[in-house]
Amino acid sequence: MLVDKLFEAMLRLGPIPDRLRDAELQDNIRSYLREATAVSYYSQKQLLLSAGQPADYVNYIEQGFARGFYLEERTQRQVSVFFWEAGHFAVATSSFLLRLPSDIYIEVMPGSRLLSLSHGQLAHMVELFPVTEALARMLLLRYKSFHKKRTRDLLTRSAWERYLDLLQSHPRIEQQVSKEAIASYLGITPQSLSRLLRENGHP
Repeated sequence: MLVDKLFEAMLRLGPIPDRLRDAELQDNIRSYLREATAVSYYSQKQLLLSAGQPADYVNYIEQGFARGFYLEERTQRQVSVFFWEAGHFAVATSSFLLRLPSDIYIEVMPGSRLLSLSHGQLAHMVELFPVTEALARMLLLRYKSFHKKRTRDLLTRSAWERYLDLLQSHPRIEQQVSKEAIASYLGITPQSLSRLLRENGHP
């Protein structure tokens, strides 16, 4: 079933407690998720979350692609900060876990299918199965690790190196989002990205 993919993805977030390896417990958690999880399909591009709103859902991308971005206050230019493909969780982590207004927008691309769990449903799952709190912690730690790597890469690696790394992480990204979205993620202008491609050739 589709929802089983959500639980399997949760278990892959990091090292899980031994208690969570119990087969009967896993079956009970799967049963809860089958009842609680919403499945949605998007035939066109759509905003899942706007800045200033609390993030009420964590979204597992079963198929498709999503993007997280800021809006520059002065120019209203979109600056990409996250790209999520199938097999990943699209969520404004701090907003979702701490119940704060989101500082990013989340946009889902056409042809995407999401499995979504609300904050209340996740909280209820933790009440029923306290060991699953470790899964939420691992999701937060994964995002902290991502931000640390992204900051280090922006400071120490060239734009071309960052571009190659992005293609390795998301091989089909150029079919999913615009050149402007990719350039803003790399911290350069679309013109600079075009120049890099002319100078180095497309990988």
